[in-house]
Amino acid sequence: MVNIEDLIPFMKKGWVAMDKNGSWIWCSKKPTKSGCCWFCSPWGICLSHSFNIAPVEDWKKSLRKVE
Repeated sequence: MVNIEDLIPFMKKGWVAMDKNGSWIWCSKKPTKSGCCWFCSPWGICLSHSFNIAPVEDWKKSLRKVE
C-alpha cells in the first residue's frame, strides 16, 4: 500500500480526497462533501482503480490540495 502523500508530488494541480468506502479520487476543482462521499465538479478521477492507497482514519478530513 502507498500513502496518498507519496503520490501527490506526481499529480496535476487539483484536490484529492477519500470517500467513506476508502476510495480515493482526484478532482480538478475543490470537491464538496455529500453524504458519505466527495462530489467533484466538473469531473474527477478514481485513483483507487490504479493504485492501492492506504486509507486515512477519518474520511471527512481526507481532503488535500495538490499544488
